[in-house]
Amino acid sequence: MKHVELARKTKSSSPWTRLAAVSLLAVAALAGCGGDDGAPGAPGAPGAPADPTVINDLTEQITALTQAASPETCSNCHTGDTGVLGIPASGKGHQFEYNKYTDLSKLRLTVDSVSSTPNSDGTTYTSTLTFTASKSGTPLTAAQVAALAQKTFYAVKYDNTTRQFTPSFSFSGGTTVANYTATATPGQFTVKAANATFAPEATSAEAYAYIADGVLKTEGMTLYDDVANAGKVYGDAASYGSTANVSACESCHGKPYMKHGYRAAQVAGLSDFGACKNCHYDSRKGGHEFWQLLKDNPVRAAEVNAGSVLTAEEKSKYAYTANIMNDVHMSHAMEFAYPQSMKNCATCHAGKTDTVLANDKFTAATCISCHAVEGLKTKMKAAKFTHDVLAASDTALKAGTCTACHDGANAPTFKTIHTGGFNSKIYSAAGQRYSNDIKVTLDTPTIVGNKLTIKFSAADTGATGFDMAKIKPTVMVGLYGYDSKDFIVAAHASNATDKKTNLEYGVGTVHPRFTTVSAAGGKWEVTADLSLWADKIAAGTIKRAEIAVMPYLDHPTLKTTTRAGDVVPDAIGLDAPSVTFNLSTGKVETDFGKIVDAAKCNSCHDQLATTFHTADRGGNVKVCRICHEVSNPGAHLEMQSRSIDSYVHAIHSFQAFDLEGIDLTDPVQKMKYEEHTASTYPNFTIKNCESCHVPGTYDVPNQGKSMPGLLSGNETLKSGTRNIGTVPAYVTGPAARACGSCHRSDKITANEGLGDMTGLAVLNSHFFKEGYLVENVTGLWDSLVAKLMAMF
Repeated sequence: MKHVELARKTKSSSPWTRLAAVSLLAVAALAGCGGDDGAPGAPGAPGAPADPTVINDLTEQITALTQAASPETCSNCHTGDTGVLGIPASGKGHQFEYNKYTDLSKLRLTVDSVSSTPNSDGTTYTSTLTFTASKSGTPLTAAQVAALAQKTFYAVKYDNTTRQFTPSFSFSGGTTVANYTATATPGQFTVKAANATFAPEATSAEAYAYIADGVLKTEGMTLYDDVANAGKVYGDAASYGSTANVSACESCHGKPYMKHGYRAAQVAGLSDFGACKNCHYDSRKGGHEFWQLLKDNPVRAAEVNAGSVLTAEEKSKYAYTANIMNDVHMSHAMEFAYPQSMKNCATCHAGKTDTVLANDKFTAATCISCHAVEGLKTKMKAAKFTHDVLAASDTALKAGTCTACHDGANAPTFKTIHTGGFNSKIYSAAGQRYSNDIKVTLDTPTIVGNKLTIKFSAADTGATGFDMAKIKPTVMVGLYGYDSKDFIVAAHASNATDKKTNLEYGVGTVHPRFTTVSAAGGKWEVTADLSLWADKIAAGTIKRAEIAVMPYLDHPTLKTTTRAGDVVPDAIGLDAPSVTFNLSTGKVETDFGKIVDAAKCNSCHDQLATTFHTADRGGNVKVCRICHEVSNPGAHLEMQSRSIDSYVHAIHSFQAFDLEGIDLTDPVQKMKYEEHTASTYPNFTIKNCESCHVPGTYDVPNQGKSMPGLLSGNETLKSGTRNIGTVPAYVTGPAARACGSCHRSDKITANEGLGDMTGLAVLNSHFFKEGYLVENVTGLWDSLVAKLMAMF
């Protein structure tokens, strides 16, 4: 039969191609294809032709491959919260697991008291902390406390004059049952510190404790099913107020925010971030000198990453205090792939920027927390002002203050340099979001015959002073297929005949399918000719269009460099509106295709697109989907679709872009590649689907509402090797495309980014068996879409 012959014909040296061939044989057999005598196949399956000639004709190849493909069966097993037969559920199961981490814990903990007695040395104390612990209302025993996965008890002293916490000490505990002395109250215990440096109850101080148990199945940081934090303050420690906001941490890291997976920033009885100060007290010696080295000297950092030891001079140069400011600023500015500009001080300090940017904070230590030592020197030199401190030692530099000159008269103040702590692409000088003040609105479109009329206008509701007529809009029309959320006609894709984009139009330019009717005074009217797809519209294959406008407006001062190297004006951050228009009814459908809430994306990114695209693409993930659609492979991401689900899942799984430009024989590139692929989604696991998705839109895809996707093949490194092999481009189902994206990334980035070929083979075999994963040939995607979507 031709399916078998095609499978035999596709033998090659690639194990992936051979796997595809074997899969095709299996799928053909499962589909019940008839024998060589032309007998009919099983019900619903085509009969095989009598002639067993090897298939050479492309059309016949596509036909055979299409006939062999069957819908995915994922929802048969991956269902509910935890799946069936011990098989994990998909998105719903992931969220179910993450919700265990954020739900109210069954563990309960209180810090009841601290008491201290002087030791004979006259300088230290024996300090006793009393706490009560229970689970599900039942008091714990000493053995149960000792067996908990995490348990620690601290105290830290506070100086209200300097607002500093120091020193800190911990109480005994750990896994030794004898360290927990039971009182007469069930579940209540004492732990001791034999050489405490102060008496907490007699000073201004905090006592803090946490316990955690029940390790969860998460791929990033170790998270726990049960977590409990408790604290108690003495004296002036109750007056401490942080200049940062816990809500800012929660925006990216989830609520409640628990650093390390179990240490909460908000603890009953303590001020916000007070618990953090027990470890990150203000005299603690920092241990991550590598962070600054990574920013200042990547070549030397690569040597250290490969096993070289920091010199005494480097340790001295990059010595720092591991307080909250330094560890947060340095990790986000130097180590992590932070999705915003570090200039966005307001992200963490909203409502408190006047305090954090006051001139008394203008010290070299503050500046180094973001710029690093050499980075600060470079900034100072770039200011074209000779600072005496540059000639001094690094120790003198780090101890320096800036206000003697930067008083506003002789040199600019701290706040003048950082302009209020806002990203100037997104915010005006007054700290107002441009996207809140400048709105572009689409009227209800109309269609006569196959001509679509699109009207839209811009309004400056915040009196920003911008001229709305200077907006340079781009209109995009994506045509949905088969009642699905995916586009069968991609606006951004090139038309095979005229080589122009299908339905993407810079207003005022020449395009064979668009006409500008009017464009004046911040109002526009354009028409789009859909005649090329009239047959699909008439047949009902196309029923809806997503109509979007990207409003590009030059920033008054900012510049950007294009790929060609030209320096051009940058854009301010504006939202791109869109409407879903039913071509049959002539009505806008407001609830169609809501999958991701852009406000959730902005909780981390501040405004979508400003750090990775032009700033006129924000506020609407449907607009992202118009370009990031299923018919194209991932151009920058190997083994992924350009579809937004595949792309975003891979990006947030920290799969690397553009491997053909990465040289793993170069120590710096290798270090940066390993660092990137080892990163974790900021919720400490990617299983929090609702950090982006609308609830209920992250389970196994409904195949009647999502079309097949095209995956790219593997990329070849510029130099160096990985354990991946050669992987062809595939057409596959919506679950293998979207859900599979995270799992493919996991295998691609395994082993410090070198990959797990065996794991990838098993994963792809699963997609073969439970759906379709067919090596791509020209025209196959269209054929598979037509067959599979017709079933629904």
